[in-house]
Amino acid sequence: MLCAPWAAGGGKTEMGGGRWGPIQSSEPEVQVVMASISSLRCTSLGAELTTFVNLESGEESQYLTPFPESSQNANRDPMYEEDDISSLGHSELEQHRELRDMVRIAAWEMPLLTTLHQPFTPPDRKSLPLRWRYTTYMGEHHPASRKVVVEFQPAHLSTLTSAQRTKLCKLAGPRYIPTTGTIKMNCESFETQAQNKRFLGDTISKLIAEAKDTTDTFADVPLDTRHVKRTSKPKFPREWLLTAERKAELERLRRGNLLEEGRKVEQNLLVSGVGAIEQQRAIDAKRAEEPVMAEARQPVGRGKMGRKEMGQQRVQR
Repeated sequence: MLCAPWAAGGGKTEMGGGRWGPIQSSEPEVQVVMASISSLRCTSLGAELTTFVNLESGEESQYLTPFPESSQNANRDPMYEEDDISSLGHSELEQHRELRDMVRIAAWEMPLLTTLHQPFTPPDRKSLPLRWRYTTYMGEHHPASRKVVVEFQPAHLSTLTSAQRTKLCKLAGPRYIPTTGTIKMNCESFETQAQNKRFLGDTISKLIAEAKDTTDTFADVPLDTRHVKRTSKPKFPREWLLTAERKAELERLRRGNLLEEGRKVEQNLLVSGVGAIEQQRAIDAKRAEEPVMAEARQPVGRGKMGRKEMGQQRVQR
C-alpha cells in the first residue's frame, strides 16, 4: 500500500485522524515512483513499495523485479577494519609516487630528446637587428618584471644610408653608446611587458622614419658624446715584471737574509719562541711541585653578628 505524501500522478491524499491515508494511484504512476526511488538508491524504501493495492479494483499486484543493490554497499570492502595508514602517510606515498614518476621520465623519456637535437645557429643581426631583454622572477609578482630593454646597432639597419645612420645616432642622444656603437633603450611606464615592448617598437619606428626625412639632415650638429665616461685602465709597471735578472736579485737577497738570521740565532741574539715556551713550562712544573698550605678559616657562628662578635670597635666621634 502506497502511503507517501508525494506520490506521482497527482493522486488524492486523504487525511484521517491526523495521519496520512492511502493514495489512489495507478500502476504506471507507481512505476514512475519506483524508477525515481531506484535512481536515488533508496533500497529500503523501494522494498516497502513492492506491494501495491489498487483501491479502484481491489486487486493486489506484486512487483517481482527487485531493486538493484546500492553501489556503496557493493564497493565496501568487508575486510576493511580501519587499520589503514593516516592521511599524512598517504600524502607521503603520493609524493614518493610523483618522485618515482619523474625518475622514470628522466631515465626513459628524456634520452629520446637527443633525436630532436639541432645545431645552434646565431641569428643574423641584419635580418633581426633588435635584441630584446626581459626580466622574470619565476612566477613572483615584482614591479621590475614589466621592464623591457632593447638594443640595436644602427650599422645593422640595411635600409639606412651612412648619413641617415649618423642622424639616427644624433636623435638617440645619450642612449647612443659610441664605444660599442649600439643604441640602448628601456621602458617600464606601463603595467605589462607587451605594452612596454609595443611602446619601444613604436619609438624605434618613429626614429627611423625621422632619420629618413631629408628635410633636415642635422649635418651642422655635432654628435654629442659628453655622456660617455671613458675609464682608463692602469697599465702594469714594467719595473714589476719578473725578468731573469730580477729573479736572480731576489734569490740573492733571500739567501743573505737567511745567513744573517742564522748568525743571530747562533749568538742568541734572537728571541726563540720554542725556548720561551720550554722555559714557561719549567716554571709551571716547579710551581705544581711546591706544596701550598690551605688558609685556615675561623668558623662563623649562626645568628646576628654585631661589632663585638666581629671584633670591631666603636668609632669615637
